[in-house]
Amino acid sequence: MVRLGILGLGNMGEAIVGALVGSGFNRKDLMAFEIKKERAEVVAKRYRVSVAANGKDLAEKAQSVLLAVKPQDARVLLESIAPALKKEKLVISIMAGVTTSTILSMAQKPLKVIRVMPNIAAKVGEGALGITSNDLVTEKELGEMKKLLSPIGRIVDVREDLMDAVTALGGSGPAFLLSFLEAMIDGGVNVGLPRDKATTLAIQTIKGTIAMLEAEKLHPSLMKEMVTSPGGTTIAGLVHLEENGFKGIVMKALEKARNRAKELSA
Repeated sequence: MVRLGILGLGNMGEAIVGALVGSGFNRKDLMAFEIKKERAEVVAKRYRVSVAANGKDLAEKAQSVLLAVKPQDARVLLESIAPALKKEKLVISIMAGVTTSTILSMAQKPLKVIRVMPNIAAKVGEGALGITSNDLVTEKELGEMKKLLSPIGRIVDVREDLMDAVTALGGSGPAFLLSFLEAMIDGGVNVGLPRDKATTLAIQTIKGTIAMLEAEKLHPSLMKEMVTSPGGTTIAGLVHLEENGFKGIVMKALEKARNRAKELSA
């Protein structure tokens, strides 16, 4: 038996493999499977992990099975591995929008299910993860899974009905932030900076701000006040953002993403 089996080696599946291996997770306790043979071979060689013959083989050999396939592939996968999912095994799903009740319906049997919603930053061990479980999962099992997944990022407990909100904030959030970063870079170019220098300054500004926020345990509003002088440059820019509904636009984008996640789960 291996400790964890990962079904699906797309961007997120590989990110989890890479983060676990990079944190010192024993390769002998890790197995993977990907239906695309060439992709499986690339990941297996890159991280030196074993690859199962098929999904059912992995489900039989792993104590915990992590489902990292696209939501539209969930039914075929679960129907194929259901016979190997014994009652003592943990099923961990990172499939966006696929609820616990849907997983149980597809498998047609009671299962211990933990849902996790990571984001792409898991690839560098800085993911933002929401986690929830059904009643069959014990507190000890949930705690052990949190510990196992801790190398890929920071984990937050949520109710299952809030997983779509986690998808919007954590999953879609990087794209929103990157759009803001692009705007910062283009803005720097607009006021005369060479693009390479504007890129360096914009990225470091965001990195440094987040680092200080966490190191000094500051509330964002308080830190904003620290760099906003009366009649200064910062307040002039903030006034323009507020006049154009900047915060409202961001909040609405998250709401739209949450609503789309709900539509997909339905």
